[in-house]
Amino acid sequence: MQVRNCLLIFSFVLIQAFSAQVEILGLSFWKSPTLQVYELRNHLSQEKSLLANVEPDSLGIFKVQLDLKAITTLQICNEQNCGLFYVQPKTRYLIELPEQAQSNTYTETQSDIELLFYKLDSNDINYQILGFEAWMDNYIADIYQLKDIRSNEFILKVLAFKAETAAVYGNEENPFLRDYIKYSVGLTIDNFSVVGGPSKEDKYNFYLQTDSVDYTQPKLVEYAKLFYKAYDAQLDQALRQELELAFQTANTYALVSCLQKDPSIYNQAWAEFVALQLILEREQTKRVPKTIALKMLLDLAQSGQQVAFKSASTHFYKEKSKLSAGQILDSKLLSELNLQLEKNQLVYLHYYIPGNQKCIAELAALKRLATRYNGKVQILTFYPAEQAWTNADNKAFEGAKWQKTALNTTAILRSQLNWTGAPTYVLLDSQLKVLYLDALGPLPNARTQTIDLVLQQLLAQ
Repeated sequence: MQVRNCLLIFSFVLIQAFSAQVEILGLSFWKSPTLQVYELRNHLSQEKSLLANVEPDSLGIFKVQLDLKAITTLQICNEQNCGLFYVQPKTRYLIELPEQAQSNTYTETQSDIELLFYKLDSNDINYQILGFEAWMDNYIADIYQLKDIRSNEFILKVLAFKAETAAVYGNEENPFLRDYIKYSVGLTIDNFSVVGGPSKEDKYNFYLQTDSVDYTQPKLVEYAKLFYKAYDAQLDQALRQELELAFQTANTYALVSCLQKDPSIYNQAWAEFVALQLILEREQTKRVPKTIALKMLLDLAQSGQQVAFKSASTHFYKEKSKLSAGQILDSKLLSELNLQLEKNQLVYLHYYIPGNQKCIAELAALKRLATRYNGKVQILTFYPAEQAWTNADNKAFEGAKWQKTALNTTAILRSQLNWTGAPTYVLLDSQLKVLYLDALGPLPNARTQTIDLVLQQLLAQ
């Protein structure tokens, strides 16, 4: 309680000019020395962009300033937890990151934590959303018992709620809030299966006849995913035949063109949305081979109408491209980087981050490993192109005779091998089959094991 009071007192005496578009003053009870603040730009792919790293003080208090010019979805995370909320420009937020046991009353994912707000302005987007959702949830709880026993009365109550919602929010000037409420109603009130409820055509006409898809609006994306789920089964026979042929021939253009002919798909932007969902569904259920799914995802990433859609398609392509043990790494990815492979040698991929002290410290052991297995194991080092190379890095690599190359942030190889931290190692056989995706390193781990143990066993076979 004393720490919370310190946070509130600090907020009152904060006298410096409020220059940032958004300022967040927080109190963290999470056991973590650092926190990450992300922007969630795309609610289809759930892609996150890092905006800031913050370090709470000894009391857990932290502050971050962000230059944001529109309502934005943010996440504050540590290694185990994430809390999602919305921010609007020229606003200061006082939040608490509570202990997991305090707030983890429901979880769609293990790390979802509900944040606590202090002194939240009644005009703030979070206040408006939380207030509407509480009103809607209470209303549904009051009338739900009528759904099966007195359906006519239930429908009248639903219509009354929609009328009141329209009266309260019909002239709402904030498009984010207006659409959030609109699609929240679609996902709940309008989604009950009762006689007299809205038809599929009614829902399409009201919710999905938009010129473009707003990937920044979470409730629209959620509604559209639900409406178009397993949509191939809802097509007429002729369109279904066209769709099946498009998948058989991996013809993404034909797939999108076919979907555009359906009366409940408004335009090309929406046809691409449905095409992407169908590709992901069929790949997951193994109705199409992964190679075809990847080819079609790449087509959408290159030819999609909207920038946000192309970004989402690229994200899913990279996610589906990730290798696992037993899969083959495409040699073209290495040749495109001008890397030369030696015949009949194991391949030891090494991910290195310039300036990282642990990476630098392992180089001496890696050079000894290269000498010890010369002619039997080929080492290839990769490093992120965006990281500056230091004198310490150059000195550490002195005498290293193997090839090294930079990878940009969009490199397929970087996402396929899911390299996020370093040093990281991947062991391949001479045919580039993945033997160990998270291979041991040249220095002993906690169990005093090194990659020598694995290499000796493989080379003895």
